[in-house]
Amino acid sequence: MRFNDGAVDSQGRFWAGAMNDPKIKKPEAEGVLFRLDPDQTVHHMLAPVTIPNGIGWNLTDDVMYLTDSPTGKIFAFDFDASSGAISNRRVHFDIGNALEPDGFAIDVEGCIWSAVYGGGKVLRISPAGKVIGQIDLPTRNVTCPVFVGTELFITTAKDDHDDDQLPQSVRYSGRVFRVDVGIRGVPKNEFRFQG
Repeated sequence: MRFNDGAVDSQGRFWAGAMNDPKIKKPEAEGVLFRLDPDQTVHHMLAPVTIPNGIGWNLTDDVMYLTDSPTGKIFAFDFDASSGAISNRRVHFDIGNALEPDGFAIDVEGCIWSAVYGGGKVLRISPAGKVIGQIDLPTRNVTCPVFVGTELFITTAKDDHDDDQLPQSVRYSGRVFRVDVGIRGVPKNEFRFQG
């Protein structure tokens, strides 16, 4: 197993998802979502997941989002900020085909900006779970966006094929892109270590 993605909630707890290491075996539904509290206690929060990605919270801090990439879904959970409990798992967004949502960022309007691995794009998903915007990129494996002011910095992974075999328009795998989207992201929370 290895860790894949993580985020810190409003109370300073660190959430991280673990998955099968793809260098050893194909990812299966054996992954786990953990929570590390400021007092250094570790909590097993959810299993099974396959490739846990993108973790974040809505603007009112009562819903947590979690991407499980191979399922094509971003799930929503009721979230209790005081205790860190999650419940009522449901589908918030389903990409509906063979593509995989990956990491995401959330803007100040509560929209999720989800990277689409294998799809060459970032989708803007409304709080109602509907696609309301899209950024197309000249490479397939888009992995994660992050806000810096009104700009999204978007990471990508190396393509599964040699660049020499790809059209000129998609020979940008493994690069970082910057796009001004005209809206700011929600500030990141910091872990609150209690020593």
